[in-house]
Amino acid sequence: MEPATVVIYVCRTLVSVVGIVGNLILLLSLWCKSKVKTFDIFLMGLALANLVESVLVDMVDITLELLNMNPATWFCLTLKFMSGLGETTSILFTVLICIFRYQKLKDAVFRVNLPTPLDTVWVAWVLSGAVWAVAFCFSLPSVFLSHGYDGFYENVSTKCSSSLFECPRSNCSLGHIAYKTTYLAMTNVLPLLIIAIFSIFILKVLLQNRRVAAGKLAGEKPLGKMTSTSRRSNISVIAALCIFEVVWILHMIFQYTADIDKFAFWSECDFFISAVYSTGSPYIYGFGNNVFLLRR
Repeated sequence: MEPATVVIYVCRTLVSVVGIVGNLILLLSLWCKSKVKTFDIFLMGLALANLVESVLVDMVDITLELLNMNPATWFCLTLKFMSGLGETTSILFTVLICIFRYQKLKDAVFRVNLPTPLDTVWVAWVLSGAVWAVAFCFSLPSVFLSHGYDGFYENVSTKCSSSLFECPRSNCSLGHIAYKTTYLAMTNVLPLLIIAIFSIFILKVLLQNRRVAAGKLAGEKPLGKMTSTSRRSNISVIAALCIFEVVWILHMIFQYTADIDKFAFWSECDFFISAVYSTGSPYIYGFGNNVFLLRR
């Protein structure tokens, strides 16, 4: 094995382990809370989606490549399906987090305790179930479209890829191209637009309410603490959303510009691009919302 390949495997393993630890801590910390709120449910869904991607896909993929194993076709198709499921679910939960945070911030100074449309636990659980169902429907076609493409694996570095769209341009069916276009449009482009718009709304509301909140909360120590905590949470959400935008824009550009036939490290680059958000987001959300604190 070449030194460059060893370095890549080590880096992939470290990134995956860091992501698994962060998402696992975030999930368990939220699950063990005495009272789970709507925002907590969405964060748990995001952490679980990231764990599916890291544990059931990335670590398995790395193990197969290191051991130079050639598993059965059904195993490879399952790996591909789980990759799409985890990736799509993570994106959709990010959309819910963005919309929910905007609704909570909108006119928050004037109606502090009034519930928002999404601020109901049972609604949050229903939406979470809907997210997994939608992700399942969008990921399932990859199993059927990938079946029968065993031949092109001989031309790439891995014989059992977890990538949904690892199809060479010289040998890619119209159905596969149509699926790729539809998938990226509905689960990448559309969420990117929604998150970009609502992120702007969030920033606008924060700027509008800054003076009002500062004036109303001046001199009130308990509320000042709440304001500081809320500000920290808002900053973490905005930071995570910005990272999401950058990562998935690069991901889409890479999907349409890189050719698997000409780029030997196609799957590795695809992994590192998408892993930035799945690995970093639990730490950003966790520390920003005081989820990782031992004393609450």
